[in-house]
Amino acid sequence: MSTDSCVRNALLAAALGCLVGGTGAWAQAYTSRALDADERAMAAEKRPSFASPTVEDKGMTVSGLPEKLVWYTSRPGVFGSPRAKQGGTYRGYIAEFPDTFRTVGPNANGSYRPYFTTSPGLVDNNGETKEWMPALATDWAFGADGRSIYFKLNEKARWTDGTPVTSADYTFMLAMMRSPNIQDPWYNEFYTKQVVDVKAFGDFVIRVQAGVPMARDDLLYNVNLTPRPRHFYAGEIRKDWVDAFQWTFEPTAGPYSLASYKKGESLSFKKVKDWWGYQYDYNRYRFNVDSLEFRVITGGNDIVRNYFYNGEIDSYPLIVPQEWADAETHEPVKKGYIDRQYNFYVPLTGVSGIILNVKDPLFADVRVRRGLYYAINIQKMIDTALRGEYSRYHNIGLAHVFAGNTFDDDSIRKPAFDPGKAAELFGAAGYSSSGADGIRKNAQGDRLSFELLYQSPNHTERLSVLKEEAKKAGLEIQLKLMQQGAFTAVREKKFQAWWGGMSTSLYDDYWEYFHSVNAAGTQTNNFWGYADKDMDKLLDSFRRESDLARKAALDRRIQKKVDEAALVIPNYYVPYWRGAAWKWIRFPAWLSQKYFDDFFDPFSGTTGYTGYFWVDGDIRKEVIDAERGGKVYTPRIVKDETYRK
Repeated sequence: MSTDSCVRNALLAAALGCLVGGTGAWAQAYTSRALDADERAMAAEKRPSFASPTVEDKGMTVSGLPEKLVWYTSRPGVFGSPRAKQGGTYRGYIAEFPDTFRTVGPNANGSYRPYFTTSPGLVDNNGETKEWMPALATDWAFGADGRSIYFKLNEKARWTDGTPVTSADYTFMLAMMRSPNIQDPWYNEFYTKQVVDVKAFGDFVIRVQAGVPMARDDLLYNVNLTPRPRHFYAGEIRKDWVDAFQWTFEPTAGPYSLASYKKGESLSFKKVKDWWGYQYDYNRYRFNVDSLEFRVITGGNDIVRNYFYNGEIDSYPLIVPQEWADAETHEPVKKGYIDRQYNFYVPLTGVSGIILNVKDPLFADVRVRRGLYYAINIQKMIDTALRGEYSRYHNIGLAHVFAGNTFDDDSIRKPAFDPGKAAELFGAAGYSSSGADGIRKNAQGDRLSFELLYQSPNHTERLSVLKEEAKKAGLEIQLKLMQQGAFTAVREKKFQAWWGGMSTSLYDDYWEYFHSVNAAGTQTNNFWGYADKDMDKLLDSFRRESDLARKAALDRRIQKKVDEAALVIPNYYVPYWRGAAWKWIRFPAWLSQKYFDDFFDPFSGTTGYTGYFWVDGDIRKEVIDAERGGKVYTPRIVKDETYRK
């Protein structure tokens, strides 16, 4: 078919995919030159080698140290896309304004904490291979005692205010994390028992000591510290530190700095000029955007979705199956101004599901908790509300494979929905009769009913499935949507059950979640209020253990004990990431890495994983001109199925 006939038969062209030069623009006398050039370059782009093997750095020598050392480093190549352009503004959103800009202390462990903790560690962990890479340290060496690592700091590293990062920032960090003035028992404990010493040897060498000997990979993982800017706090943590620095942005060594904010409304970050991290090849073509603007949009996905399709924010996640399917009904998608993207990856997953407060009278009885295994119909929720696209989760850990060791007990399987079996367990716990509405009750007239706290409106449909199915077992679930302050309520143990989850790392240290020392107080991550002497022994042994294989075995035993105690009703995991972005948000052809999901993430988390996209101003102008002129592109899906199973 000729170009002229395409013009005459635009509707037929829409069905047949008649394109101008294969560029993605319809043949309506509109040529999208910048887009055409970039899509041709993208089609030719190959997935890079992400290898970063550790090598001995024979050229590294440091005098004045107490022992003879062998120094190691790695020299990863370019991970980003050479197509990337620098500059522009990315417009995103956050669901609520942070409770504080502090990253430790009361209310600091919230969803947006990663926005303020962008300093790299001493070393970075490769998002594709899990190999170690240099970051704030260029080299590392292991002490003879099995619990010490020496780090040669990168002398070019700078705080976002331009001050050099030195060894004094690490010794200060240790003092800060031990200070009672930060009001954070978890950090106080970790930096007393797990990290026991940080010693400076001049301005650019430090030795970090763990509490016990560990395997080398484990040691790197556990003492991979991030510094704190000593100069910013004048070398002390004041008694009023929590209040004094509630809304103060601490300098970081990351690529972005908070530029401005409107409390309750927005956060804006600016890229650091000549960021020191670009001396490493693996950071080239990353953190490309000059400005990151996040507006607060409350009201859940229904509201955010409107902002996105109206062009007021640049990207929008489409993890929810129905959202992905519905996206193609929106005009900007149908007309090709917005592309959809998805990739498959290995989903490293931590605690996720219904978390039960065992201090609550209802859940103090393990028979009730075990009854929930049979009364909560997770599979039906997946098959209906989630269109069968998510996978059933059975444990509190998935894909924790580290240095050749598997830390998860993949044999754990939760039972299928069985109202009869649930009723047996509920009856044994005293809920042996039923009211007129079918809900079970005990001899005192207490109903078998609990309030389920959740934070996202788009979860209402899936939780409603659980609510209706639970009635078959004589169980009432009262859904409570709490979009702001929910996590604070959970940490203060002012809840019965919480539909939520926690992030995870290369493997989980469950001490913060299940040790009895964290059970009674608030502002700890033992949300359950759970205390058990046998569990304490396992958790303490885990922290003392130096052999990774035995450590992995202890983690599996801890997971089994959590399963037996029925502390969590696991929900699901998602082996893919899907989203949509206006066409001027551009990505490498490979989208992301094996162990990382969110390719829209501009900077949060470990810096080795993020910040690969960019804003193309020329394409933005072309798309806006096309929209104004009534021109359309072919609807497009960008995909990476490298790790699809």
